[in-house]
Amino acid sequence: MKAEISVMFNVKNVERSVKFYQALGFDTRWAWNGDDGKLDYAGVGMGGAVIALGRIWEAGATGGGYSDYHDWVKGPLGGGVIVNVELRSVEKVYARAKKAKVKIESGLRDWPYGKAFTINDPDGYVVKFLRPKGEFA
Repeated sequence: MKAEISVMFNVKNVERSVKFYQALGFDTRWAWNGDDGKLDYAGVGMGGAVIALGRIWEAGATGGGYSDYHDWVKGPLGGGVIVNVELRSVEKVYARAKKAKVKIESGLRDWPYGKAFTINDPDGYVVKFLRPKGEFA
C-alpha cells in the first residue's frame, strides 16, 4: 500500500512563508486569498513532500469553524515537532539555505540514519532535510 503525508503549518504571514520555502527550492502548488485580499492558504512542495501554510486569523475570527482555534495557535508554533523532508539533494538545499541566510539549527552532517541538516522557519517550525542511509543512492 502506498501512503503519503503532508503537513500544515499555521503561520502569521503566508506570503512570507511561501517566499521562505521558495528560497529553499520548494515550488508553489496552490494558493488562494481571503476576502481581505491577503493570502489565506498555500501549499509548497519539493518532489512528493508538501507543506500547507494556513494563515492564523486574528482574534475574533472563527478559525474555520474551530471553536478552540485561538487556544491551539497561541502557544509556540510547532513546539516539540520536527518535520522531515527526505530527498536526494540535501547538499543543494543546504547551500540554498545558507545563501538565503536561513536560521540553521543544526548544520549539514552525517548521522547514523543519514545526512541531514535542520532549519527553523520564520514562525519557529523545525524542518529537517534528510538523505536517509541507503536511500536515493
